[in-house]
Amino acid sequence: MKTQNKLWPLEVCRGLAALYVVLHHSRELLPAPIRPLLLFGQEAVILFFLLSGFVIHINYSTKSEFDRKDFLWKRFVRIYPIFIVVMILSVGIDMATGGDAHTDLRSFVYNMVGLQDSQLQKPGIGYPTFGDNDPLWSLGYEVWFYLFYAITGAARFNRNLLAVTVISVVAAGVFSFFPNKACLTLLYLPIWWLGAALAEATLSNSNAPFWKGMGSLLLTLAAYVVASYPEIRASHGTIGLHPFIEIRHFMAAIGFAIVWIAAQRFVNADKFRWLEPLSFLAPISYGIYIVHVPLLRLVKHYMGSGALTWICFAVLTLVMAYLLEIHFQKRVAMPLLIKKRKKAAVAMPVISAKAS
Repeated sequence: MKTQNKLWPLEVCRGLAALYVVLHHSRELLPAPIRPLLLFGQEAVILFFLLSGFVIHINYSTKSEFDRKDFLWKRFVRIYPIFIVVMILSVGIDMATGGDAHTDLRSFVYNMVGLQDSQLQKPGIGYPTFGDNDPLWSLGYEVWFYLFYAITGAARFNRNLLAVTVISVVAAGVFSFFPNKACLTLLYLPIWWLGAALAEATLSNSNAPFWKGMGSLLLTLAAYVVASYPEIRASHGTIGLHPFIEIRHFMAAIGFAIVWIAAQRFVNADKFRWLEPLSFLAPISYGIYIVHVPLLRLVKHYMGSGALTWICFAVLTLVMAYLLEIHFQKRVAMPLLIKKRKKAAVAMPVISAKAS
């Protein structure tokens, strides 16, 4: 499971971000003095968006051809098999704990198509996360970011970034006056695309793509602030709720990106090789992220609160994430859904143009 490549710092970040989200949601079981340090789970998710955009673009922009169907199928296989298993697990945990989480068929369908979000934080959200599994809100964005990337393609970065900017600025204005899930998702698109801009900067060994991506994000943020200014001025809410939570997310993306590009240019990564063992969490980070909330609910129901509860919860989360990612995903889902699909494609007869 150890990751040995030149992108190991990103693998460390991915694993640590997943671990931080777990600590964030289980902070009430941890000592009171450290709880204030664990209030930034939202920022960890924004880092996931940046990492996702970076990894996708750095892998696909260097390919000679961009196969959209293959890209979307691989994204589907990466997300949905584990997603479905965890939703089924959530139903069982909800029944075992006597809960009343959203585990109905309608919630299942709308989560499958990426329409879920955190209903408490933003307006215009029609559907909750399945089983009240809060981390699932980010998947409602991720699947649509992938679809947008598939539509635009991996080439012609400047053209695609211009499209992202225009669409997100318009979405920012519309969402401010008519809150809805579609515009909210498009509002966040420049955050994911900033990760792609960081990848483009890495590949070209130039800061220009980064500044273009940052410009796109800043224009979108400015459009949102201007359009939402009356609401922002009249609001007495916290930074964890609309209309401030969106600004908080954008500011987090800006901060992460600046640190990222500065570290890339001025920091010798080899001096931090001692952190590389932490990358062992990266291969199971998605499993950790998606399964820990239902397991936390289960363990707390039977064990109450306390240090032993947290230890049992942490161990159970790691074990379940390992089973989901390494055994189920890599040994069952991927061979079944990807390898067989490739064999079927190869076995299809090729019809010559002369035959017609």
